[in-house]
Amino acid sequence: MKINFPYNKDKILRALVLTLELLALGLLLYIFILPAYPLVEYKMATTENEKNSIEAKDEAIVKQKTEEYKSTFPKSGYAISPNRLIITKIGVNAPIVESKNEAYGLDRGAWRVPESSTPDKGSNTVITGHRFKYLPPNNLTFYLLDKLEIGDIISVIWKEKNYYYRIMETKVVPDTELSVLDPSDKPIITLFTCTPIYSTENRLVVIGELIE
Repeated sequence: MKINFPYNKDKILRALVLTLELLALGLLLYIFILPAYPLVEYKMATTENEKNSIEAKDEAIVKQKTEEYKSTFPKSGYAISPNRLIITKIGVNAPIVESKNEAYGLDRGAWRVPESSTPDKGSNTVITGHRFKYLPPNNLTFYLLDKLEIGDIISVIWKEKNYYYRIMETKVVPDTELSVLDPSDKPIITLFTCTPIYSTENRLVVIGELIE
């Protein structure tokens, strides 16, 4: 007895092709559109951006926001690290991970380069983070690091003490440029990430000086 299936092979093949096309479209959207979402959102929020730009240079406001971030930070997050990098202007609120393993550190937040200093010791504290890793926007990545300007203030919570740094320089250097890791006479912080997005060719570097 011959059984007639409701769908023939051609229909099944067309369905499979359509499914693959939809998956490919979804992948393209993820690669090209979702990573650009924070930038589009940032450019559209003109009024909010202007407000953030003004507030980012106001020491009192940054200190107030830092305390607000601290009060809302879940205790479970301290399992990763009690130390935090907070950049209120671009929404960064990331644990500073201490590890000899770069991949491990970057996978969990902002990674302090082990050979560099720490805020309590002065000199040059060097911290790096992924430019894009998780679905945007995300508080653990440096996606909008290029929006920081000279005069902006960023915060570091280190061993339960707050440290504030005022940005004094931003630049792009080749990934082979290691001078950004050098010790310094003054207490500074150096942040860096990959640029442009999806490329490891260059490094976007932001340097801030401790506000005494």
